[in-house]
Amino acid sequence: MQDTTVTVASLRSILVDPQGNLVRAAHACRVAHDAGARLVVLPELMLAGHGGHRRMAENAEPVPDGPLCEAVSDLSADLDLCICVGLAELAHGLVYNSMVVFDRGQYLGCQRKVNLSGDEYVYFGAGDRLATFDIGDLRFGIVICYDNHFPELALLHSMRHVDLILAPHAARTGKWPAELTPDFCAQTIARRQASWEKVHRARAYDHNVYVLLNNAVGPSTEGLEGVVANHAGTVMGIDPHGEVFLRTSVTTIEEEIVTVTLEADKRRPNHSVPRNRRPHALLRMFEQAIYGERA
Repeated sequence: MQDTTVTVASLRSILVDPQGNLVRAAHACRVAHDAGARLVVLPELMLAGHGGHRRMAENAEPVPDGPLCEAVSDLSADLDLCICVGLAELAHGLVYNSMVVFDRGQYLGCQRKVNLSGDEYVYFGAGDRLATFDIGDLRFGIVICYDNHFPELALLHSMRHVDLILAPHAARTGKWPAELTPDFCAQTIARRQASWEKVHRARAYDHNVYVLLNNAVGPSTEGLEGVVANHAGTVMGIDPHGEVFLRTSVTTIEEEIVTVTLEADKRRPNHSVPRNRRPHALLRMFEQAIYGERA
């Protein structure tokens, strides 16, 4: 790993307006470029929208040849950026909740959400593989929203020697009052930040990795009937020592684009846990847990 500048963006994303979502994503990428970033991470389902409605699947496109993907590819080439962005991926008649990665105009691959939450099973197929992305300056993996509640995914990324885990979200918070008072916003933001901190300080410390988190912002189902989906936004960053080095600066439900530098010397070379891990014994224990003692 080398010192690497990364932009983390929490943005609005609306199901009925994929082109508007693309415009917002492009703006964040230009901000990242102007800030000298090498990598920009955008929220889960940023281009399709997330909101418990069939429109998510209707916004799906093939990867990497769909029109939204082609626009992101061109943007990454023009801005000399690696862009990680969420969309609905159409493949072999199924739709997946995926994060796609384009680096300087080249498609590097995608990560499909593995564990689907709540109503997501109605609209998406489940992924069954983890991808690792190497952009020279650093290696990173992606764990999408609800997948972060399954610690084995961070473990597997650690075993692939990533420097950074990206955790993009479109986490919903339920119904909101008609007026978003300062107290309501503060409480909503605090709950989101506290939840992330509780989970990810341990992930970062245990596996000697950086973790960067972001979230969709605001209502995503405007223009649709019978469905409500609200997102609290916010960003967070945790270093390999388990210390929070990036906390959200917003006090209302609003977009946030933040650029940080990940310092290589914060990672601990020859960190004892990855060094001493016994992968084959671990595999044996996984097999026993899944298949029983006769495995």
